[in-house]
Amino acid sequence: MNELVLRLRQGVASWKIVDIIMSELFSDRIEGIKVIDLTYGLGRFYRIARRHIKQLIAVDIQRLDWEVCPDIFYQMDLRVFVKKALDGELNIDSADLVVVDPPWSVEKRGTDKLSSIKNLQHYTIAAPSQSLIWSAAALAKHLQAPLLYRYKELINCNHIIKVIYDVNIFGNKGKVFYGVCKW
Repeated sequence: MNELVLRLRQGVASWKIVDIIMSELFSDRIEGIKVIDLTYGLGRFYRIARRHIKQLIAVDIQRLDWEVCPDIFYQMDLRVFVKKALDGELNIDSADLVVVDPPWSVEKRGTDKLSSIKNLQHYTIAAPSQSLIWSAAALAKHLQAPLLYRYKELINCNHIIKVIYDVNIFGNKGKVFYGVCKW
């Protein structure tokens, strides 16, 4: 696959963007996909895309009231999950896609406002979000699976899909990037 670059304007929901990405990425076999999402949250990414997924493995430090229910849930920090998976402590031997959407948007709000944010995950403060992406990348490389990420900038990897999404973040115009890296 040649690199695909999509530009989207504000108003397209994240779950629609993920569906577009998965349709492009798995155009040859749109059903029966195994996904590991390392920052699952509510599962909003999968509102539409769930129809393509045979097995959805979710990892998060807390269990929330899901919008889309995963098949398997691990309640732990993604770095702990990745270490256990790489060490063979978990039976994670394959995936078609590894997903990470670290809670980076809270970083833009500043530490003075952190106490007012509902359901703030501790790893947002404990480690820069990009380190969470690189932990996810280690698992994706190990499994030889593409990594789908959403972040405030494009990371340095071999992209096969880039989505540049114009948004209004906290009253400021900006961009959110979705990328798919292939190893």
